[in-house]
Amino acid sequence: MYKMKSDINFSLTHEMLENAENERIHTSYAQEKAILECVSNGDIHALENTYYSLPTTVYGKMTSSNSKLKLLFYASIANTTLVTRYAIEGGLNEETAFSLSDVYIRKMEQCTDVDALMKLNEQMAIEFTLRVAEAKKTPKNYYSPAISRVIDYIYHGKNKTLTLNQLASLVNLTPKYLSALFHKETGQTLTVFIHKVLIEKAKNLLAHSDYSLGEISTYLNFSSQSYFISIFKRYTGITPGQYRKLHRQISW
Repeated sequence: MYKMKSDINFSLTHEMLENAENERIHTSYAQEKAILECVSNGDIHALENTYYSLPTTVYGKMTSSNSKLKLLFYASIANTTLVTRYAIEGGLNEETAFSLSDVYIRKMEQCTDVDALMKLNEQMAIEFTLRVAEAKKTPKNYYSPAISRVIDYIYHGKNKTLTLNQLASLVNLTPKYLSALFHKETGQTLTVFIHKVLIEKAKNLLAHSDYSLGEISTYLNFSSQSYFISIFKRYTGITPGQYRKLHRQISW
């Protein structure tokens, strides 16, 4: 243990001397915090102003490789990890945040030049900030334990057909009572709520995947592709195909 600590101290001293000699000083914590707080606040305008007003971010040497692309890739992973945590603190759903982080890190790994990776790194922070801003628009509701459990199950349970009887059994209530209680606490019926959650999942799949409409319909357990299209259009005003054309994520 002592030898390990001694080795770390030696490496730390060498690293700091080398950084000073090469005038390679890390970006300050205050500058980093200023950007991350924009993400947590969901303030896209402040984020853009902060990016343009502060000095260029200087990352540490996280790899022994001399490749600028590899160095930036490791730094981008660290940056994405921090942005993800601050986005969650800002109100973004945890599973959405972690999944979006995985998506961006895989895309970062595929970048073949520094400029593209820098743009992707910036786009990542912007998208997280926009999603936090959207999450903040939704009022925080405090439901009874039974309704909270049902809502959590609808959001995070497996994509299978959800029936009133199944959900009532989950929380040990009669279907009639659960239906009335859900409407009283949320202001909408279970069917409408489930449809809205499925449509949000469909939107993400349409914008960020190459799955066909049939595959998305099956994955979300709609009875048919035509029914999926019908429900999607009812809640969004456009077809899934039109939504994909309008919101397709830019490929890097």
